[in-house]
Amino acid sequence: MIQSKYQWLAKDNNNKIESSLIKEFNLTPMMSQVLESKGFTSRETIEAILSSSDISHSPEALSDMTRATERIHKAIQKQESILVYGDYDADGVTSTSILVDALEQLDAHVNWYIPNRFSEGYGPSEGAFRNAYDEGVQLIITVDNGIQGHNEIDIANELGMDVIVTDHHEIGDTLPNAYAIIHPMHPNFDYPFQYLCGAGVALKLAQNLLKEIPSEYWIFAMIGTIADLVSMTDENRYIVKKGLSLINEKTPVSIQALLKQASFDEVITEETIGFLIGPRLNAVGRLEDAGLAVELLRTKEKDEALFLAEQVEYFNNERKNIVQAITEEAMTMAKTYIEKNHQFLVLAKEDWHEGVLGIVASRIVETFNLPTMILNIDHTQSHAKGSARSIAQISMYQALNNQTHCIEKFGGHHMAAGLTLSIENVDALRNGLNEWMKASYHSKDLKPVRHVDAVLDITDMTIDNIQSIERLRPFGSDFEKPTFRLNDLSINQVKSIGQKKNHLKLVFNEQSLQGLYWNNGTLAQELMVDQNVDLIGELQVNEWNGYQSPQIIMTDIQSKDRQILDYRNKNKKLPQFDRNVSYLIHPSEDKQNEHEYYYGEPIPNSYEKCVLRDLPLTIEDIQTSLKQLNASQVYLVFQHQYSVYFDGMPKPELFKKCYKALYQKGQTNLVEDGVKLSRYLDIKPNILKFILKVFLDLELIVQKDGLISIAATTEKRTIESSRIYQARLHRIEVEKTLLYQNFSMIKSWVEDQMVHEN
Repeated sequence: MIQSKYQWLAKDNNNKIESSLIKEFNLTPMMSQVLESKGFTSRETIEAILSSSDISHSPEALSDMTRATERIHKAIQKQESILVYGDYDADGVTSTSILVDALEQLDAHVNWYIPNRFSEGYGPSEGAFRNAYDEGVQLIITVDNGIQGHNEIDIANELGMDVIVTDHHEIGDTLPNAYAIIHPMHPNFDYPFQYLCGAGVALKLAQNLLKEIPSEYWIFAMIGTIADLVSMTDENRYIVKKGLSLINEKTPVSIQALLKQASFDEVITEETIGFLIGPRLNAVGRLEDAGLAVELLRTKEKDEALFLAEQVEYFNNERKNIVQAITEEAMTMAKTYIEKNHQFLVLAKEDWHEGVLGIVASRIVETFNLPTMILNIDHTQSHAKGSARSIAQISMYQALNNQTHCIEKFGGHHMAAGLTLSIENVDALRNGLNEWMKASYHSKDLKPVRHVDAVLDITDMTIDNIQSIERLRPFGSDFEKPTFRLNDLSINQVKSIGQKKNHLKLVFNEQSLQGLYWNNGTLAQELMVDQNVDLIGELQVNEWNGYQSPQIIMTDIQSKDRQILDYRNKNKKLPQFDRNVSYLIHPSEDKQNEHEYYYGEPIPNSYEKCVLRDLPLTIEDIQTSLKQLNASQVYLVFQHQYSVYFDGMPKPELFKKCYKALYQKGQTNLVEDGVKLSRYLDIKPNILKFILKVFLDLELIVQKDGLISIAATTEKRTIESSRIYQARLHRIEVEKTLLYQNFSMIKSWVEDQMVHEN
């Protein structure tokens, strides 16, 4: 049995798409199932997904848009100095690039500024605002930040500067005292779509400032929308569709340079942006000054773009290396705390780079499905600072809010948070969070959830069906890439792939479907050919040498059947097990721990795995163990030092011939006469040793000082009555049954022995 990592939940899709709409929009059954699962069943909602028509709302419907536009035109007319104050992530640098270019097109006297993540943090900085005043700035326009900058904006006002806030983040209880606030969720305005990203808001302002906006603005807004994981519906969907269309028609030199660094030359999709472009733009701000990313996006020169992209790539590679190093350390630390039954992982260490701790926390959560906090210990600042990531069932905000006595400051939401605290309080926070978890969630199932859009049969896995799903792109938040479930797939091939063998490749049902499971190569040790599994994942068409075939990228797998796994080959190593495994060993071996049992001993039902490490003495011994065994995975190893099966049992005539030879010799010196006797009997020396052991057991011979002679006995005994003889019979039967049958036969035999009530 293989346990799934997630709960697989089918979405309620009681509302079906009418047949007339299926025909009107030419929907395949697979497309219909996906749309129904996501709740898009009316003509309007289906058209919004499939159509490329304009869903762009009027910029003037945004809060304070007219007031902000008038103030900007006034600043341009008076040649006032304008500062665009951005943010260090991909949304922030694309927002900055859009608005700075729009103002330059209007001949504004404009400059831009990206705060440093480490020295200034997120949002308006008092020091930066005061420096702007000293440099003669009269108007500050924030992009992708500012809605929480109450104090800094008040200071700007006191200095005589106006501040226009353009933002999309959560609004607090009060609004800052800005000259204008452009925000899709402004409480006093009713913009038709509330979930624009920062670049989307900057795009709307640019639309209101210019008669016609360049295609790059749509492309940058598309990048910001995808990278910031905002809702892929309504206006955002239109921005992304239009941006993707434009970037594939004419890719800006900056994006060309980034894609060249990534060795990518295919059609650009939302996945290209999400996995290649966004992380690279983010990497700079995670490690250094994100201004480099703005410079790259703004350049129109190919050579300069290539030069800047090389620097961005350097930071991206450095970011990967740092993440990998910290993740490895954090994984080891996490396992230690899990062994102590911690349910909330608080992992802290000196010299962990603060810019990547959120990424590391996410990886720990993905691995262990426990809320996780990663902290850097900074002794020079006398504080610990880091990021936390949660699981769906646990509110990170609620968890940290419950421990405010340990925390200097924190901010966040249900799934993520950032925080700072005194180093002395790290242990107290760890203990407090774990006590809170145990008290609040002891009886709750914390297993993560994956929603399944449709259950498919393997016959549904056609190229046409899979390609029809492409019509539903782009995918993203609130319209995720569909997850499909397939049941009872028979494994035809199984192997680990990749340079480090860390990925799993399965071929199902006579090679009609291939499955890939990234970073799960160790499962190859637990899966066998002909085993049936259920799985969930995303569909794609695999292309190789001009040949197309259906493929599923697995996100989870399970098998309800008990697994009998063949590890009798000495070259096949057992997996690295957790503690929930028992071992059956030979009675001649000393037990090394409480998880080892002799064949025939009772084994607790708590073990999920059992390794039949050694050969048993008799078939009856292993049958006794198997009949009481309740493990879902049974590993057949049967290690042994020697084999007797192929030598078999000597015939009775051979025993008689040997006895007669010993009798005639009177006394036999094994050292001197052993080889001669073996040759005379035409047997191997080890067979001679066995025959002599039987004779000794039956007291037919005596051995003294290396000399063998016939015993003076009148009692008649049969060879078969020897316990040595019987032990060899048992050993031959054991080897025949457990070692030398083909796996399908021994698997069936083991399963038959284990038929009992679980």
